[in-house]
Amino acid sequence: MTILLSLAFALGFAHGEAQAQRTYLNAVLEPCPKAGAEYYIESDDPDGKAGFPARIYTVDGVLKAQGRYADAECRIPDGHFVFYHPNGKVESEGQYVRGRKDGVWTRHDKWGRELAEKVYDSAPLVNLVYTMAQTMPKYPGGEKAMVRYVQEKVGKTKGDVMASFIVEKNGQLSDVQVTGAKDPRMAEQIASVISSAPHWAAGMQDGQPVRVQMRVPLK
Repeated sequence: MTILLSLAFALGFAHGEAQAQRTYLNAVLEPCPKAGAEYYIESDDPDGKAGFPARIYTVDGVLKAQGRYADAECRIPDGHFVFYHPNGKVESEGQYVRGRKDGVWTRHDKWGRELAEKVYDSAPLVNLVYTMAQTMPKYPGGEKAMVRYVQEKVGKTKGDVMASFIVEKNGQLSDVQVTGAKDPRMAEQIASVISSAPHWAAGMQDGQPVRVQMRVPLK
């Protein structure tokens, strides 16, 4: 009897642990609280290939999709994916590249008949400039440290002086502009100092470095 109770407890604990490892998703397959979820992800066993295989189910346990992710948390689709109609027939099939559909995706209706293919091109997004990224760029020591660096080089600025620039994927700055300085020569000097400052940590989106537009008040 004691053994049976111990086994039941162990199975219950394992089941609860598996439930806790689920990632719940809303109607557009974005992470959300369990209460508002329409789907959930469960990781598959490793198969020796690159990436992390997983399956997406409706909250009722019907298979929605299966594919590969770049991360163990299953946040970034990366690799071959198949989506299914509720009746189990293939809805669409194609490749993800770091969170975005890429190339030719085949499609079928719920009876299995072929529909027009869709072609996705992620190339135009390579140089996209974000104003908000999942992880924003960071100057060593924070923005206040950058302001101190500028003030050490050119002195304290007067008025509402603002610096804007793009933090590139390698942490370097481009398109540095300074507004609000009363003396144009001072604005040029500040821009030069900012350009030569230590590199920033790049912004990140879907696990990849991206270009991010920043605005920093210099006071």
